[in-house]
Amino acid sequence: MVQDEPAHGTHYKVDASGRIGEVVGTHPGSVCLRPPGGGREWAVPPDALRDPTPSELERALILSTPVVSR
Repeated sequence: MVQDEPAHGTHYKVDASGRIGEVVGTHPGSVCLRPPGGGREWAVPPDALRDPTPSELERALILSTPVVSR
């Protein structure tokens, strides 16, 4: 678990329920996350966050990559 609040712009963290999100803001006692690729934000206590595993991070990066059509 993360002890300090992660900085805004920290790429990805995983909450206690296993959802991965990008840190988009912090407030006293909570961290705001947004799912990879966009969507509804949610807030969690900073001590409920952990760094993603390599496979979780890879999945988040794939989901957040824009699709380019030719």
